[in-house]
Amino acid sequence: MSSGPKDDNQKKGIPDLCLLQYLSIIPRGAALDLGASNGRNSIFLAEHGFEVDAFDREAKSIADLQVIAREKDLAIRAIKNELTTLTILPKRYSLALIAWVLMFLKRGERDGLVKMAIRGLVPGGFIYLGVFSTEDPGYELCKEQFEEIEERTFFVPKRKMTVHYFVPEEVKTLLNDLELVSFKQGYEMDTTHGQPHYHGRIKALARLPEA
Repeated sequence: MSSGPKDDNQKKGIPDLCLLQYLSIIPRGAALDLGASNGRNSIFLAEHGFEVDAFDREAKSIADLQVIAREKDLAIRAIKNELTTLTILPKRYSLALIAWVLMFLKRGERDGLVKMAIRGLVPGGFIYLGVFSTEDPGYELCKEQFEEIEERTFFVPKRKMTVHYFVPEEVKTLLNDLELVSFKQGYEMDTTHGQPHYHGRIKALARLPEA
């Protein structure tokens, strides 16, 4: 599920800041990137010792990532798949990323995907969630222009998709049984696609207990 237009190679190489900050405490192993888009997080993780399974619904995103993986000889399996029909193997991954795609799923789909990703973690593994919050400028626009089909979830006819805006308690509930390592919310510039613009965001990193 792609979150926006593709950008130049420099911007493709910028991973989420949370990965840079906490990379040293995440055990190397298999990593799962759900909604890989332009592959910037997958590439970064593969360059730092992870074997990455990257999924996205967009064929071009997957094809581009496959080319980069071959050219750089990176351990990335890039696979085209809808996140709503995905099966995640249990106890396989030391890190699971669901960054900037959960907001495009309905509630049951969101909850199910996060639970399955958590089941896919090895003991002591980490999960990272990145979502749009109600501080995002798009939230007020959606309330004015589109039908609210679930709480804070809107159907956008032009894109033929839903968009959901999170509140902090909602994200913490998704990670309820895990150790919360980092939780940040705020308003910040996005330079990963298109022209620089601003989003309200929530970023959470959590760890599955060893036992």
